[in-house]
Formats: sequence, structure tokens, C-alpha cells
Amino acid sequence: MITLYFSATGNSLTVAKKIGGELISIPQAVKNDQYKFEDDVIGLVFPTYCCYPPKIVRDFMAKAKLKADYLFAVATYGNAMGKGGDGSEMLEFDKLAKAAGYSFSYLNSILMVDNFIDNFDIEKEIKKIPSKRIDENIILTIEDIKNRKTYIKNPGFMGKMITAICKGLVASQDKGLAAQKFLVDDSCTGCATCVKVCPYGNISVRDGIPQFGTNCMSCYACIHNCPHKAIHKKSEKSAKRWRNPEITLKEIIAANYQ
Repeated sequence: MITLYFSATGNSLTVAKKIGGELISIPQAVKNDQYKFEDDVIGLVFPTYCCYPPKIVRDFMAKAKLKADYLFAVATYGNAMGKGGDGSEMLEFDKLAKAAGYSFSYLNSILMVDNFIDNFDIEKEIKKIPSKRIDENIILTIEDIKNRKTYIKNPGFMGKMITAICKGLVASQDKGLAAQKFLVDDSCTGCATCVKVCPYGNISVRDGIPQFGTNCMSCYACIHNCPHKAIHKKSEKSAKRWRNPEITLKEIIAANYQ
């Protein structure tokens, strides 16, 4: 089994590691121009941005050559935006997979910590962890995959409507300009951790200060993984940062460094 993954703050990497198989970072696959994969089972694990798969996942799928008897995808998300809305990203992934000529047998999503600091206070999100039944849902998903279950998560009417509303937000994100609104405070040491965790190579350090380009996909890996919490979003709701405690900074760097 091959498990392809993208993870900015560790939620999706946690799930990918527990699913198992040969783990392959999507950013590293893209960097190495590696799009052809063959195994009995191939899966993708990724986070959700505004009810859609991240741009790097969408771009990867447009070029991927996957050959397997069983294809699955699992998305992590932070908050359901309506009844059944947590299936929205699978609706969109199904569309892009079919456009690329693939029919996935299993499409599911797992509720985890929402680290989108534009809208959510991380401290409050962490307090919600017990109610999200994260470990239980991961175990159920792993069993489904082991049993080669056929399942496509349905977002329902409300989820489809919210996904349609979010389409404009995703188009705005895809312009790559989000980092132009990032702020760096005096606690920055110029350590370049932000450079190493960016999956798009969008950050450089000049004169000890991070410089952000115009190819940002709003993954916020730089914000959440900064050792000094020196990077901020103008509109952030929380100064607290989140990296899944099961994942180390070293693992995020290994997965994303361009």
C-alpha cells in the first residue's frame, strides 16, 4: 500500500502514519516530478481548506498516474459548516479525481483540530478535542480501508450549498497572495524554519527577516511551526499555535522542504 499525503501542521500526517503503508509526501513527489505510482492499494490523505482539497493536492491529481485495485482518500477538517458539510471536500475531490480519469472506492473525512486562525481561537479548538472522537474515527477509517470498503461520504444539501459559496474564497486563495498579509514581529531570530516547512518554496530569509512571495496556498505551516511564534496574520483570532502533538517539526520539514 502507498499512502500519499500533504500536511502543514501534522493532522493529516498523523492520520497517514496510522493508516500505514509506504508514506510519500506529495510536496516531495511534486518536487521530484514523481507522479506515477503503482500498488495494490493507493490512498491520499490531506487537509481541507474552505471545503476544498488544497491547491497542491488538486494540482497533483491533475498529473498523477495511479494504478491500483483500490483507491482511497481521507481528508482532515476542523469544523462542520452545516449538517453533513464535513463531506464537502470529498465531493470536490471526487470531481477532480473523475476529471483525471479515476474512480475512488473510498472517500471519507475525519474531524480534527481546526487551525484556521482567521476564524478560530486555537485554545478553544483544543478544548473540543475530547468531543471530536478523533482516535475512534481514525480507527474506524483504518478498518474500512483494510476491509476495502466502498464508501463515498455525502455532504448533503447544506454541505453542497456551503461548498458552492466557498468557491470564491478558494479562487482567492489560489491567487497565492495570502502571505502578503503576514506580519513578522521582533521575536523572529531568522532561523529559517518557515522556509523549511513551506511546501511551495514561497519563503526566503533576507537580512534575517522572512520574505514572502506570491505563491502561498494559505496552509499556514510557517505560522504554526515557527519556534518563536513570530509570524502572524493581521486578522488572526488567536496567538496560540497548533502542530499535532504526535508529529515533530523535523517530520514537517522532511515532508515539505523545497
